[in-house]
Amino acid sequence: MASSGAFMVAAVLGLVLASAPAARAWSTEGHMLTCQIAQDLLEPAAAQAVKNLLPEEAGGDLSAMCVWPDQVRHWYKYRWTSPLHFIDTPDKACTFDYARDCHDPSGAKDMCVAGAVANFTSQLMHYKQGSADRKYNLTEALLFLSHFMGDIHQPMHVGFTSDMGGNSVNLRWFKHKSNLHHVNKPAPTHDPYL
Repeated sequence: MASSGAFMVAAVLGLVLASAPAARAWSTEGHMLTCQIAQDLLEPAAAQAVKNLLPEEAGGDLSAMCVWPDQVRHWYKYRWTSPLHFIDTPDKACTFDYARDCHDPSGAKDMCVAGAVANFTSQLMHYKQGSADRKYNLTEALLFLSHFMGDIHQPMHVGFTSDMGGNSVNLRWFKHKSNLHHVNKPAPTHDPYL
């Protein structure tokens, strides 16, 4: 019975993702959807822990805070998190090698989205041992982890070094200069049958 429920969740998720415009899949809405689905699938104890860690303004809704890491990544306090949003592999490498690929531009180890997922998961595993003074850090760990689970599944965040997540792939999009990473509007259609 549980496997049929899991199959239904996977089928619904697949339909939602297949019907979403491909270029917008991990925009604000994509991150919110990822967090909403994750929160809906939590066991009761985990769901309560998430609600306990969320800031009051979220109203118990993880998806309301899922874009926070993108909002703060350029603030001085959080600038260190910028390389945690992606993984770059050497050009034409078809595999990810953690030891080779998980570093920031200056070579600091574990500074990629896979390292961030491991780090923030490890922090959250200590939730039950945490004290009130650690709650803020665990809240941040929850917000970063939930966001990075979306990023690690986003093709523009896991790619080759030279294309910089599609940022170095210049193009024209409806008469505007842009790049592959920032193209986020579905193409207008002139076909009345689409």
